[in-house]
Amino acid sequence: MSNIFYFVEHYVPKRLFSLELASEQQMELLQAVQDGKRYFVIRAPRKGGKTILVAIVVVWVTLKDQTYRFFIVSGSEAQAKWLYDYCKAILWPGGPQFAERREFFKTFLRREPRATITEYKQGGWIMYTAATSKQVNAPTSDGQAMDEYVLIPSQIVQEAWPMNRSSTKPMRLLLSTATDGKENTDTFLDLLEDCEPGKPLHKEGWLKIEWESKDSPHLNTETARGDARSAKYFLSEDMFNTQYTGGLPRRAGRVFPRTFIREMFKALDPENPGFLVDGTPYDTENLVFRGEGKAGVDWGFDHDTVFIEGYRGLGGKIAVMKMVIGNGTSPSDWADQAEKDTLAHNIDQWFADASGAFQNQEIRLRGIRVTPRAFQRRVYGKEWMVGVAYYWMSKRMVSVPDTPEFATLKRQLLKWKRGSDGKIKKGDDHGCDGFICFLSGWDPRYYELATEPIKQSGGEATGRANDWDGFNSGDRAWMPENWRDEQTLRKEIWEK
Repeated sequence: MSNIFYFVEHYVPKRLFSLELASEQQMELLQAVQDGKRYFVIRAPRKGGKTILVAIVVVWVTLKDQTYRFFIVSGSEAQAKWLYDYCKAILWPGGPQFAERREFFKTFLRREPRATITEYKQGGWIMYTAATSKQVNAPTSDGQAMDEYVLIPSQIVQEAWPMNRSSTKPMRLLLSTATDGKENTDTFLDLLEDCEPGKPLHKEGWLKIEWESKDSPHLNTETARGDARSAKYFLSEDMFNTQYTGGLPRRAGRVFPRTFIREMFKALDPENPGFLVDGTPYDTENLVFRGEGKAGVDWGFDHDTVFIEGYRGLGGKIAVMKMVIGNGTSPSDWADQAEKDTLAHNIDQWFADASGAFQNQEIRLRGIRVTPRAFQRRVYGKEWMVGVAYYWMSKRMVSVPDTPEFATLKRQLLKWKRGSDGKIKKGDDHGCDGFICFLSGWDPRYYELATEPIKQSGGEATGRANDWDGFNSGDRAWMPENWRDEQTLRKEIWEK
């Protein structure tokens, strides 16, 4: 029992799982469990073998340590029962051919596995219950399996999570198909991202295991491929991609990855006042724009109006320096604010929501350059602005102070999502709209970082203009050389 591969080969019925038909990623998971890894996020297609694989892990862990308590949670009682029934089928296989194996496991079990719980003589157990607040708040466990994570209500996840916090040997397995549009789809995708090497969960010991149908031999038989071809006629492209292929939903989810947002916001440097931790100068009492200044505007006809202002420095990094949020859309009041900030921070151009035509014109009348952004346009519209913002954020070229002034922007960016139709959801997004208007001022096509220094154009006149050998900084540097010895030509007008 000390080796999980030996256990699978000799004690798991071949009709449930076979090492010969296991994918490379499934073998990787088994090896990680054998090596003592305890935290897993698993993504696979429907019927890809993830539930039976987790059942094998649950049974092996509890047999190895028969004081271990494992709790199963799922989006529905039926789904949780499905995983539990796999555990029962391993520990108490049916049929006369498995009579000897039942007798063997009987020496460890208090009784034959019951409908919702299997108990070991040494005190361990495997159990599941309905996904209700009352049920998940009761048990104290060591291990926890959350099956079809995207279907589990967020409240149940929150309430079930602490049940094994007091364990000295906790284990968690979160498994799901990345079904589009479910309550926890976005959260599950974030978890997968955060389990990548170098990311927060990976640093805490979490391991991401993913496989697709092409990786699973049992899904690549002629019969299985024929069924998949038929499924294309009945399922939407996204459903086929997630359920049959095992891919990620392409259109739903956050507009910007949480990683981009988290890395973009920089805290104040406690050891270097007046700077952010990435070295960006930022003094709340004395804002200084150290480069090409621009601003973005979202007019608040149904919400607050937002100004976002900043600059692009010599190193190419875009620094957000100021965010103004206020009620109303008074053209004169907001034009006063724009004029004040333009003069104070040398802002070159304002990129403003085109729906505020009167407001934009009032700012123009102050002699300020305003470029309207029509969100609904296909060219230079909202999706284009999102693309520009995504480009700079992905390059880690945007810095925003992680201070209370920008808390609204951070909150809105983290919850900014697309619907299942691929369109960005509206509501509580005025900071996001102002932000993408601001970044749209730096079209990446015109702001590529040059790897070669710009060469000065040649020519005789240019050569003379840049010849510093005869440079003279005296008070008569302007005087032609042939005047220098002519006193009459050098006299001041009042001299005789």
